[in-house]
Amino acid sequence: MGEEGREFRVLAVDDDYLIRLLLADVLTNASCRVLTASDGAEAVEILEKEPVDLLITDYDMPRMNGLELIRWSKARFPHVTAVMITGQNCQALAADGRQFGALRVLLKPFSVEHLLSLVGEIRGTAPIP
Repeated sequence: MGEEGREFRVLAVDDDYLIRLLLADVLTNASCRVLTASDGAEAVEILEKEPVDLLITDYDMPRMNGLELIRWSKARFPHVTAVMITGQNCQALAADGRQFGALRVLLKPFSVEHLLSLVGEIRGTAPIP
């Protein structure tokens, strides 16, 4: 749970429909309320209307990439925990993700168990406004 009496809210952002579907299914089954967006610009529209506890975003997307989205969200909603996922195994990208405010950078393909472990860790420590 996020704040007392409400679900832990996650925004999952990826331009790959199957990844969004996987994230939504896995996180819903883990008792999260999941919103999805197909790119960073759509995610901004959602974040401006819906409070979330966790932002999980792909790096490589059209219109606004994951780093830009994390930077934007951290400037406006510093309490939101961010996790970036990417198919690019690049140390510089991982460092950039952390510098822009991502708690972790997950390399695709990641296991469901790893994702659930990370979300469980965040649910226990995520600051709630």
